[in-house]
Amino acid sequence: MLTIGEFSKISHLTLKTLRYYDEIGLLKPDFIDANNNYRYYNISQLETALLIARLKNYLFSLEDIKIILTNRDDTELLSNKMKIKQENLTQQLTIYSSMLKELKLDIQVLDKDGNIMSYLDQIEIKLVDHVAYDIFSQRKKINTADFLKHFSELFSKILFRNLSPSAKPLTIFHSSEYEPDNYDVEIAIPLTNATNETKVFNPGLCAMATLIGSYDKLPSIHTKLHVWINENNYKLNGAPFEVYQTDPYSTQEDNSIIEVFFPIK
Repeated sequence: MLTIGEFSKISHLTLKTLRYYDEIGLLKPDFIDANNNYRYYNISQLETALLIARLKNYLFSLEDIKIILTNRDDTELLSNKMKIKQENLTQQLTIYSSMLKELKLDIQVLDKDGNIMSYLDQIEIKLVDHVAYDIFSQRKKINTADFLKHFSELFSKILFRNLSPSAKPLTIFHSSEYEPDNYDVEIAIPLTNATNETKVFNPGLCAMATLIGSYDKLPSIHTKLHVWINENNYKLNGAPFEVYQTDPYSTQEDNSIIEVFFPIK
């Protein structure tokens, strides 16, 4: 048997941590002396302490670790949880890699001209008279994470009806505020011929900017468009919309091209 102090020294877990693990039922002492409440651990529990440390190193929560320890012999459970964790960490690595890339560019800009917001000056605004379309559309309140799923549904309806698209697909944004989990959007596909299920989409005069790359840049595009509209004494005249010049299913995010339109008067 090992005293709590000896167990702490070998496992490199502090007394405070060991007492907390005991409290939550993660790693309980093998024996507690009823006379003095001293905690004693079995030497075999050192392996459990190592496993806990290993799983914590992989950023598993203590709750998940407790489930794994409770089902210690279930290697399939452990394997599945580790595969899910691997996927999560890979996603986080991608996010942090992108963040580091942006940070590096901002540092370079700061060292050059001292203004990390100067990229806004590179966003070109165009005044366009948008053509009218006959569109087949569906308007829903959706979670933006499911955006491609709803686009796929609309394309399936187009194929089922044997309809022919005449231009790139678009999305009209009807929400008065940003609600990513309950966004009022109208996904639309322009058609060659009108049917009893289509309607005319005629936004008219628009301020337009092109987003190239990550959708994360969209707030910058919107900011520049609003500033330009205000500075040039125009007013908004309808819901903003996006036209997808590249296929959102097959195009890498860095290569995507989206035209952002604000109808104005």
